[in-house]
Amino acid sequence: MSDNKNDEDPYKDPVFYYSRERRLKRASQRVQALYDGKSIRPSLSKSLFATKGNVLVFISIFLVFAFVMGNRFSGRAREQGIRFGGNNLAVTVFSIEETQFLGIVKTIPASGEFYTGPVDIAVSPVLPRSKEGEEQPLPKIYTHRVVFSSIESETYRLSLPFEGNDFLVLFSTEHEQRSVRLRANS
Repeated sequence: MSDNKNDEDPYKDPVFYYSRERRLKRASQRVQALYDGKSIRPSLSKSLFATKGNVLVFISIFLVFAFVMGNRFSGRAREQGIRFGGNNLAVTVFSIEETQFLGIVKTIPASGEFYTGPVDIAVSPVLPRSKEGEEQPLPKIYTHRVVFSSIESETYRLSLPFEGNDFLVLFSTEHEQRSVRLRANS
């Protein structure tokens, strides 16, 4: 026989310098579970908070959501959008110098029917609840009539003869009534 290495059987089993078992002993539990056929499904909280990057992304999404919702609800307290007679009304109470105004912006819908004609508006400040046994004073009421036309957008500003922070506004036609409670803008 010759001492030549080329004479060795080329189909002989390869030589491994490390064993799979030794490698798996050093592996994480998730890898060991996958190898054994037992898949461990991580919980939602472990997925969200597994790394610092995931935590930062989660916190930033939460802060953006809180900011958007806060703006939406704080804006709703200042300006109330209602539907009246098929028209869209944006109603607000605001101050210019020492006088408070009721502002109404009427827009007609893109399609469908909408009301045109006289609209009676009544505005009253909301009075605090009286204690038991006390007589509740009558609230001041300001009334005005406007006429909605078929123009795409109309703006009405009514000067209020009283001051307050909380108001009740009633819109009325011969077929429909709608009320809305508003807070004055600062």
